[in-house]
Amino acid sequence: MNDQPDAAGCVVYRYDERGQPLILLIHDQYGKWTLPKGHLDDGESAAEAAVREVREETGMTGELGAFVGSVTYMVQKKSKPYRKRVDFFLMHADGGDAVPEAEEGISAVAWFPPHEAQMRVGYHQIRDIIVRATKIIPSP
Repeated sequence: MNDQPDAAGCVVYRYDERGQPLILLIHDQYGKWTLPKGHLDDGESAAEAAVREVREETGMTGELGAFVGSVTYMVQKKSKPYRKRVDFFLMHADGGDAVPEAEEGISAVAWFPPHEAQMRVGYHQIRDIIVRATKIIPSP
């Protein structure tokens, strides 16, 4: 059994002017708010893929932090059901503006306080990842 995930992403965060965390969400090709994530390339670790996907989908770079957790769900692959696993990590944003990458299917990006991010996210398992991440985001 392969222990590598199929995809990886990040809970990208920064602090507002009061030192409160903000979480970056993307508006995906299915019309839902979620976290940046994507597939692993051949020979790439989950952490490497997570950093690359954040950069490709939002233009953001940052310092990779702790592993947050995994989600699994069923997808169709070549007309067969397939269990997909996505690993998520914390990432402290370096700064600069997030930009939605239309070629990646991203129509918008925005920063939200953790509670609002949890409410906006369109996938219940991603809400759980945000809850976990909120508990381990370090103080500024």
